[in-house]
Amino acid sequence: MTEKVIEFVKNRLGNTYRFHHTMAVAEEAKYIASFMNVDVERIYVAALMHDTARGLAPEDMYSEAKKYKINISPLDEKRPILLHGLVAANWLIDRLNVFDWEIYEAICLHTTGAPNMGKMAAALFMADKLAITEGSHVDEDLLNARKILPDDIDKVFLWCFTYSFKYLMDNNQELHPVSIDAWNYYCKKENLEVLFGKK
Repeated sequence: MTEKVIEFVKNRLGNTYRFHHTMAVAEEAKYIASFMNVDVERIYVAALMHDTARGLAPEDMYSEAKKYKINISPLDEKRPILLHGLVAANWLIDRLNVFDWEIYEAICLHTTGAPNMGKMAAALFMADKLAITEGSHVDEDLLNARKILPDDIDKVFLWCFTYSFKYLMDNNQELHPVSIDAWNYYCKKENLEVLFGKK
């Protein structure tokens, strides 16, 4: 399974920044999975696929989303790039014939997160925010978050939401309703404990 996914990723992304980001996220995902009791080989596949649809033109993204009957929110209509995880997850089934619910969920949710997400989805969500790609923006907050893994993984998980929210707010962009729901859900200690266990 992994080999055909890597071939697909190479064909989709070429030797681009997005490809190097994908490989950085894949390595970060394996690291996070190693202490979250998540299957390392399967999260690697999810990470490889996560941004394969990101380069689609808005009209093509919209068209693919319609083809797979993806629920398109008003915000997704304004910013079709937000659909790239959902489209990529459907490509995994449609184009690569891989049926794996956990991998599918992880690819779908890697951008926004969601309430009650599975461990693999949470790990990929974090890996996408924490991975360092050559040429990407790296600040002290990111480095500090990486330093407290794995001991304070619950704090890092919440930090990933605030880091994304801050970026969007600094750039006057709307917050995705699913991300807000996820933030409100995981602010409750008992929900965080279901995901990461009690300390």
